[in-house]
Amino acid sequence: MARGLLTAFARSRRGGVAAIFGVTVPVLAVLACGAVDLSSVASDRSTMQDVADAAALDGATQLSVANTQGAAARADQFAQDQLSSVTKRWALTTNVTTAADASSITVTVTGHRASFFGDLLPIGGWNLDVQSTAQPLAKMPLCVLTTSSAGAPAGGAITMQDQSQINASGCLVHSNSNLAALSPADLIAGTAEAVDTATGQISPAPQTGAPPIPDPFANLNLNIPPTCNPLDLLYDLGVNILTPGVHCGNVTVRQNATAILLPGNHYFMKGVLSLQQNSTLQGSDVVLIFDSGSYFQFQDNSQIKLQGRTSGPYAGFVIATTPSNTNTFQISSTSARLLLGTIYIPSALLSVSGGSTNVADQSAWTVIIAKGLLLSGSPNLVVNSNYGNGVPVPTGVGPSPQGARLVQ
Repeated sequence: MARGLLTAFARSRRGGVAAIFGVTVPVLAVLACGAVDLSSVASDRSTMQDVADAAALDGATQLSVANTQGAAARADQFAQDQLSSVTKRWALTTNVTTAADASSITVTVTGHRASFFGDLLPIGGWNLDVQSTAQPLAKMPLCVLTTSSAGAPAGGAITMQDQSQINASGCLVHSNSNLAALSPADLIAGTAEAVDTATGQISPAPQTGAPPIPDPFANLNLNIPPTCNPLDLLYDLGVNILTPGVHCGNVTVRQNATAILLPGNHYFMKGVLSLQQNSTLQGSDVVLIFDSGSYFQFQDNSQIKLQGRTSGPYAGFVIATTPSNTNTFQISSTSARLLLGTIYIPSALLSVSGGSTNVADQSAWTVIIAKGLLLSGSPNLVVNSNYGNGVPVPTGVGPSPQGARLVQ
């Protein structure tokens, strides 16, 4: 009878199920626990990365107002405060470093914690390492931008020759290609930077490898009339009044004549606006808009006194042209001292030349956006940044709120 019972038990399927169940249940339990452990690790890693990102951004913002040591200390304290909940499960270390030129700040968080089953899954426990790098946004208001892309030939950058000078001590001078102040030329800026190379006498030391700045007014609609009938105008005597509207053909002001632009939008089409000898061009609350074939030449001892629009779609602009205009706009006058507003010639060259004279120095502020900027001779181009007068600064240039961006 006993033998029969043993044989029946051996043949029983229920016994096989029990045996299998007894083997698999512990395995499943281990996997389930491991999955829970892995989910917890993934959640903590996400938290650590978020904290590293936030600390880097906070530290980069501080680079605009504090020294590198102070910014790093703040970022480190910020990270430690935000990681307090994670430190209950992890042994954490934070490390903050700043670039030598204070252009970026990096926050690294490393951590270790025991794993399931006494550090057997994985062996030795869990190890995590997260990192984040942030850069401060422009510390200085943007006042000079050359739009020519990286690798552009000469003329598509900022080039200074002879004894020329640029004084933009309160704002940012940026080239999307190269920046060259060929000795003894001298550039003084709040910040100077180039996407490619920067050489010569530039103070403070320029930054290279900067990210390009896109044209802030690429979508600006200048509403240039499609056609006009050219009629050349010559003013060489007395005071002459130009009302807003279309000036089609060459406009020449020479000798001792004065041309006064009444407030509004002045379109110059199919010709050259030329100031010669002892002539004067003046206007307040005006913008000079050039079609693709037109440009200006301010020469000799001509006096230029222009203040940009104070309202309307072109508020803040004093000179503008279309992206299809590839001409050279020339300032060689000994008295082009008031150019208040934004000079926007994104595909054209601005050439400033002549003797030892100041250019735009009587303007509260000036912004220049051109494909290229060429200085020769010994002029001193003064780019002031005293914003807040009656001519508003267009959005995209001038002062901007402090901030930072993640780069890694």
